[in-house]
Amino acid sequence: MTKRLWQRWIAAATVAFVMNGCGGGTSSDESHASSASGANFSQLETIPVGESLLLNIPTYDGSGQVVHPDVIANNGRFVMTITPYAFSDVDLENPSIYVSSDGLNFQPPEGTANPLIYNPPNGYNDDPDLVFDPRSGTYYIYYNETPSDYDKQYLDLLESPDLVSWTHLRLAEFRTNAKEPFIVSPAIVIAYGTYFMFHVEIDTDAANHSPNVCKNDPHKHQIRVMFSSDGIGWDKHKDEGIDIDMPSDFNPWHLNIVEGNGRYYMLVNGYRRGFCDRHNLYLAISDDLAHWHFIPQPIVTAGKDFYNSKIIYRSAALINGDDMYVYFSFYTYDHRWLLGVKRISLSALGG
Repeated sequence: MTKRLWQRWIAAATVAFVMNGCGGGTSSDESHASSASGANFSQLETIPVGESLLLNIPTYDGSGQVVHPDVIANNGRFVMTITPYAFSDVDLENPSIYVSSDGLNFQPPEGTANPLIYNPPNGYNDDPDLVFDPRSGTYYIYYNETPSDYDKQYLDLLESPDLVSWTHLRLAEFRTNAKEPFIVSPAIVIAYGTYFMFHVEIDTDAANHSPNVCKNDPHKHQIRVMFSSDGIGWDKHKDEGIDIDMPSDFNPWHLNIVEGNGRYYMLVNGYRRGFCDRHNLYLAISDDLAHWHFIPQPIVTAGKDFYNSKIIYRSAALINGDDMYVYFSFYTYDHRWLLGVKRISLSALGG
């Protein structure tokens, strides 16, 4: 499927979905949109627009250092998945689950022990993404399992009907030594009766790739998407590009997608030159998942005057009317990984 065909398919699916009486909404908006969640945003609303605060997450290792958040509002509460990452220790980077009544104070669900799964021998877990499918009443956490030699990569799934009992599935294998995609930060959207997995594809050039060496990156990262009819079977040979007007010198690194007010919002962290430069968090907006407008002004900017942050990393968001609450993970100059939440006004962004 070429990019043109993928965009035509989205347009046709949109028309069919509306004609079937579903009004253009998606299954994913049941998990993210406050209008359907019943969650209480009153405590989050105490944060002034444009301001932020730090969150304290009780990690299973006791460090409180975390990365890779994803947050949904569902069934009257807030649900978060995250991985501990104390001082960049990949052995701790295991998917964990938390719930909250106010969006600020998170604890593991009663009867649940974190982590939900431990890292494999000679490898680590990373980049969890949380989805609730109202059609089945099931919570899904998609994540990567990455062998330490990087010659392979796996897409794995944890699924649960109640946030307490979890089933583990391995969904796909990517053979990077056979030039198959190496993906980071899968972001799942359920829309038009289909599962979409947005992700960033990067190179596997160990000698020159900038996460390994701090210099200008010779490789351009790409935001791409895979499709699945059931969220289980993914054809790694049919991933497609998207139409997005990112600056030519911008390298995306991690992303997440949230639906709200009938639109889709992609949170993208990335950098301009080498990987060791400062990362900021940006937003792109879409009405159909295929065409995206990138806003060049960061929505969260790293700096020593902003929690001593050097990198704003993978982030998540909740939308409540005109408010977007951005749960941003970040790396500090003293080598810690922390989590904050920032309230921004969507109408002030334009786009």
